[in-house]
Amino acid sequence: MKKLIPLFALVFIVGTLPLLSGCGNPADPGAQGAAESAKPLGPDESILAMLNGVNNQQMEAVWNFLPASYQQDVNGIAHEFASKMDPEMYNGTFETGQRLAKLLKDKKEYILKNQMIQGLPVPPEKMDEFWDPTTNIISALMNSDLSSLDKLKSFDGGKFLSTTGNQLAKNVMALSSLVPQKEGEPSFSEKLKQTKVTVVKTEGDTATIKIEAPGEEPKEEQMVKVEGKWIPKNLADNWDTKMADVRKKLADLTPEQVTAQKEQTLAGIKQVNETLAKLENAKSEEEFNKTLSPILAPVAMLAPMMMMQLGQQPMMGGPGPGGPSLGENPPADPNQIVTIVIEKKLSNAEQDPIIEQILLSVDDSEQVNIVPMAEGETTIFKISPVTDVEAFAKKIKFGKPAKVDAKKRSITVELEK
Repeated sequence: MKKLIPLFALVFIVGTLPLLSGCGNPADPGAQGAAESAKPLGPDESILAMLNGVNNQQMEAVWNFLPASYQQDVNGIAHEFASKMDPEMYNGTFETGQRLAKLLKDKKEYILKNQMIQGLPVPPEKMDEFWDPTTNIISALMNSDLSSLDKLKSFDGGKFLSTTGNQLAKNVMALSSLVPQKEGEPSFSEKLKQTKVTVVKTEGDTATIKIEAPGEEPKEEQMVKVEGKWIPKNLADNWDTKMADVRKKLADLTPEQVTAQKEQTLAGIKQVNETLAKLENAKSEEEFNKTLSPILAPVAMLAPMMMMQLGQQPMMGGPGPGGPSLGENPPADPNQIVTIVIEKKLSNAEQDPIIEQILLSVDDSEQVNIVPMAEGETTIFKISPVTDVEAFAKKIKFGKPAKVDAKKRSITVELEK
C-alpha cells in the first residue's frame, strides 16, 4: 500500500495521469467525495477521499488531492509542451491512433480469428474478454484532450481526469475483474474499500498516518500540509526538483531538435497509415489477414518468451491433460541457438522486416524462437532451434553474411544499402 502514495508524484511528473486509473463499482461515496473536496480535510481524510474517488472511478479526486500550485505546474507543463511541439507530427500521431482504435473495434472479429492471434499462449475466450476494455482504453486516450495541440494548449488536469480519467478507470476496472484472484484474496477494489487510515500523531503542519490494507503489513506514512492540503511528505519533498527537471528538458527541446525528428516521424506515420488503409479497405477476412499476419508474426513469436521472462505462465487453451505447455518448455539448448550480429542500432520498425526474413529462412516457422536485443550500437538476433549454422547463413537474404563462426554459432551480417 505504501507504493500507492509516491506513485502519484511520478504519474503527474511524466504527464501520464491516466495511469492512475483505479477500479471499483460505482456507489454513493462519489457524491461524498465531491463534498469532501470543498472542505478542509485531515491527513487521514485526505488519503481516504482520494482512495474512495479512485475506487468509484471518479478520478477528479486525484486532482483535488493536489495543492493548487501543483495543479498549476501540471497544466503549465502541458501548455509549454504544446507550444514547442510540431502540430503535423503530434496531431498526425493521434489521428493515426484514432484510426487504429476504430479498426480494432470494427475488425475485432477478423483480428481474433487471425491464425497468429489464435496461436498466442492465451485462450481465445480470454482474448475476447480482454479485447473491448483494452480497445476502449486506447480509444479514450486517442480521442481525449491530449489528441491535438490546440486542445493541449488549454489542457486542464481536473477536466481531463473527470472525463477521460473516469472512462479509463471504468475500463481498467473491467480488465481487473478478468484477472484471476488467488482464493481468499480480495480484489484491488475490495482492498481499497477495506483500507483503514488512522492518524498516529499530528504536530502543526506535519502528521503521521497508519495505512492498513487487507493482506498487507500496516504502514506508516509521513504527511505534511501544503497550501491547506495534506499530502505525503515524500511527494512534497521531491515535487519542486522533479518539476524543475521536466522544465529543463522542455527548455532543451529546441525547434531544431523537433525539426530533426520530423522527417523520420512523418515517414513512420505515413507507413502506418498506408497499412491501416489496406486493412480498412480489405474486402474479405482473407484479404484483411493477408495484410495483418506479417505484422503480427514477430509479436506472436516473441509473446511466449516475453511472458516467461516476466515470470508469468502463459495461459494455454489446450491440448489437454498430459499435453505440452509453452509455460513448461525447457530453456533453449545452447547448441541449437545461432546469433546474428548487425553492427548497427536498429529501430523496431527496422527489425520487423528482418524478423520476417528470418522466419522465411527456417524449416518450421511455428517452432522457431527469435529474440532481438540491442547492445550499444549493435543489434543482435538470437534464433533457435538452428542445427547447421553454415547452412542457415546461406539462407540469409536481408544482408550479406560477412563472417560465419560455426564454433561460436554466430553470423555477422552486413545489411544491404
